[in-house]
Amino acid sequence: MPSQAHTPRRPPVSLIMANRNNARTLDLFFERLEQNTSYPDLEVVIVDDESTDGSLAILRRWRDSSRFREFTLIERKHSGVMRSLNAALEAAGGELIAAVDGDATMETPGWLETMVDFQAADPRVGTVTGAVEFDDGTVQGYGAMLVCPEGLYGRGARPSEPAGRRTAHERSVNPPAEEVRHLLVPAEVDAAMGPCMLYARDLAREIGGYDPGFSPVWFDDLDFSMSVRRHGLKNFFVPVRVIHWLGARHRRDDTTRAYIAGMAARRAVARVLPARAKRFIWRAAGLDRIPPERWQRYLHHYEYWRRKWGWDFVNPDMDEVLRRWGGTEICWAYDAAMRAAGEHVIAGYERSASSRVTQQRA
Repeated sequence: MPSQAHTPRRPPVSLIMANRNNARTLDLFFERLEQNTSYPDLEVVIVDDESTDGSLAILRRWRDSSRFREFTLIERKHSGVMRSLNAALEAAGGELIAAVDGDATMETPGWLETMVDFQAADPRVGTVTGAVEFDDGTVQGYGAMLVCPEGLYGRGARPSEPAGRRTAHERSVNPPAEEVRHLLVPAEVDAAMGPCMLYARDLAREIGGYDPGFSPVWFDDLDFSMSVRRHGLKNFFVPVRVIHWLGARHRRDDTTRAYIAGMAARRAVARVLPARAKRFIWRAAGLDRIPPERWQRYLHHYEYWRRKWGWDFVNPDMDEVLRRWGGTEICWAYDAAMRAAGEHVIAGYERSASSRVTQQRA
């Protein structure tokens, strides 16, 4: 038997999700969650933001199936993802919160134990996030970086426009996951990513939860992560795999061999075309155009971020960022002592993980 000193603590966890029209992926989400989650003390709290696509019937069916020991479904009038997440936080009874998205699936068995163990490794850990990949096999981000000259990008990907002259945060080069496997080790990152993030419930309540100023959706994960850093804590990445089904225009039962084969064909083409050629083809075909409604929301959120945090995360003026936030955890990457502290957290987690593996083999 492992000694008490090396037995990982398993505090109660509330998995929360704000759902708005994710019917096409919800069954897949719950199937993978059930398949890959073995955590002993887990409750599921779902808030539906007045979906119009059949989501409610799916959510009620899963709630009534008893396949999860505790499953709370809250049905609200449409108010946006941030307010729905805050409602989920209010209803959550767990000591820790695992916030996930309904269009992202947990692919690593034991993913929650890994995240909880890292969170427990050091009191300086604020959030823990996973390895988010798109359903075509490319990387969305292994954590997010935004306090840097390049501006916001998913770690493992990179901006497709020059630093200081970017037009939108989403214009990026997203490589096949196999090209960046070396990044699949614990690391400190600027921010967690919304499809998969773990944090203490009391911390979330202390920072005021999710800011409705980013309603109805987007950038809540980045804002939350900066609030965590403003409180003197850190954000980390661990290699638990998450597939974000952003490209899926299908119901769950359309995730067929034909669809998967199509994704494989796209990956094969991506591997043989140079990045510059791919960007040219996309632009020539008009595939990089941002729909007007989404663009207007981006502009609102970009401006709201500037007013709240004092810098532009698409084209940051790092002199201004350092003037305002230097010496705080927001600018951890520019401070040798803070970088060393993050490395110490990771080393402590790895020692504990190694010790547990040794004991299990004994």
